[in-house]
Amino acid sequence: MPERIAVVTTSYPTSDEDPSGHFVRAEARALAARGHAVTVICGGGDAPAACSDADERTSPRVRVVRLADGGACGFPGVVARLRERPRRAFGLSAWMLRARRALARLGPFDRVIAHWIVPAAVPIAVTAPSGARLEIVIHGSDARLVARLPPPIPRLVLATLRRRGAIVRAVSHDSIELLERASGCSLDAQVMLPPLETPSVPARKAARAELGVEPERRLMVVVARLVPSKRVHAALSAARLVPDLDVVVVGDGPEARSLARAFPEARFVGRVPRSTALRWIAAADVLVSASPDEGAPTSIREARALAVPVVARRAGDLERWAEADPGLFVLP
Repeated sequence: MPERIAVVTTSYPTSDEDPSGHFVRAEARALAARGHAVTVICGGGDAPAACSDADERTSPRVRVVRLADGGACGFPGVVARLRERPRRAFGLSAWMLRARRALARLGPFDRVIAHWIVPAAVPIAVTAPSGARLEIVIHGSDARLVARLPPPIPRLVLATLRRRGAIVRAVSHDSIELLERASGCSLDAQVMLPPLETPSVPARKAARAELGVEPERRLMVVVARLVPSKRVHAALSAARLVPDLDVVVVGDGPEARSLARAFPEARFVGRVPRSTALRWIAAADVLVSASPDEGAPTSIREARALAVPVVARRAGDLERWAEADPGLFVLP
């Protein structure tokens, strides 16, 4: 039976070429394709409430409501943006209040799906309409953030979700185990990978021709936000051990300048449209990820969907994936 579903998230793309939160949009589109009426409540608005039905031309049943967040939401992520400007926390708090009011104003809803256990899920769990089924989606970054807090806080977070009767989904077994260790409590959660949309991408030869990469060159690609937790410096240091290897880094962030200075032999193309990022992946001989702090790494899933080999450090459920995927090589 068709339902009215609200999706609450701090990350949602502004266009098909915006990589931010595209897996959240993929889920919203999938729900709409099943006949549900989907309303996405997200950050990124300039006014206290900015509603648009036209953002999703391919999914007319998806309504996007962008709420003012004081600059807290957006690339390269809420945590990085708060570190850059701690005063954005006031804007994030205001966004939480606006999201709760938007749920009440735009409802009633049959189901509320809140992505990221903080900052979206817990406030929504406390105040979401009692008649709506509540689903919480835990990603790798939010699980690690909660796990680093003093032990009483993770316990309180899980108790809040249990009290509300929330259905909990996580992108990896590792995220569940991390929260259980931090809280000392069991977490009844199911592991479910978010949908992945990979628009039409040219094959390796055509992608290289479009990007100006010579056919015979060996190419390693790193796709990441350039923040310390992604350990891009480790990937680039390892690349120096391989002779005659071209290296391209796709992404931007606070470490962009320091990495470019430290590794002048690498090519930094910055933050590019998602279609261009996918072309760089398709053109690569290998994609490398050195981040240990991942749940279900999107770039790795994209690379394997494009049949590009991946070398990655152990993170999330990658070792489980590698058992069934000979093209994924996981290092300790």
